[in-house]
This record gives sequence, structure tokens and C-alpha cells, in this order.
Amino acid sequence: VALIFSLSGCSSQKKMVSEPPFEMGQATCQAWAGGRPESGSGMLLEIPVEGENLEGMNLQQAFFRGKITDVKMENTETGWIATANFKNQNSEKPDMVMHADSKKEVGNQPPMTKEKFPFELEADQCVLSFLDGDTVKYYKVENIKEKKPKMFK
Repeated sequence: VALIFSLSGCSSQKKMVSEPPFEMGQATCQAWAGGRPESGSGMLLEIPVEGENLEGMNLQQAFFRGKITDVKMENTETGWIATANFKNQNSEKPDMVMHADSKKEVGNQPPMTKEKFPFELEADQCVLSFLDGDTVKYYKVENIKEKKPKMFK
């Protein structure tokens, strides 16, 4: 019985690779904020990517400064860029109905439970997840340069 538990514990570990199947340029991040409160704010992470078959690149998610978001590949004038836009959550709480008749509270949403961040990273590091065949693999990006914040009007 002990063997079964020890084997199942390994499957949840993240498979970090030392070399991704693509070349990366200098990664940058830039804080941004919209001109109106409803526009929001966040952090944009951009990583220039080179290699073969980038249109079919299976980048999945980026893990950066305690947040997780999906990665999008964009073909720009200067080449392919992997972008991850970490939007700050709106701090406003949704309206809740509190009533003596519990049936009138049906539309209330339960609080979101935050998933534990799976990596210990410095402020200038992120982890990219990507599919290699059917296996999800992870690669640590280091020395991310921070640009001046961008404020939209």
C-alpha cells in the first residue's frame, strides 16, 4: 500500500526542463493601467520567441509574481512574441442578497478559492508551461527586464 502512495505523489510534480524547444530573446514586463477605473490594470509580460513551427507552438500558461495566466503567440513585424497579460483583479465585491428566506439568496456566488502558486520565483523570473506531445513541461525564464509603467488615457 505504501508503494502506491509514493508513486502517486510524484505525478503532481512539475516537470522543469533545462532547454525549451524554441529560442527566446530578452523577456520584458511592463505594468499598465487604463485611464478609467473600469479599464483595470495589470502587468504585460512579453518574450520574443524564435524557432521552427511557431504557429503551432503549444505555450500554455505563464507563472509570474504569484499570478497565473494564459500565453498567446503573436506574429509581429519584428517576429513572434509570447505575451501574457496578468490583469489585476477588481477589488469590488459582487452584490450579495442576504435574506431571512434562503431561497432568495440563490444567485449568490461562493467565494473564489485561490489556487496555491506552484513555484518559488524571484521578481525577475517566470515559468512558461508548454505541451511537448501529450506532456506538459515547464521552463524557467530568468532576468526579465522591467520597463517603465504604461498609463493609458
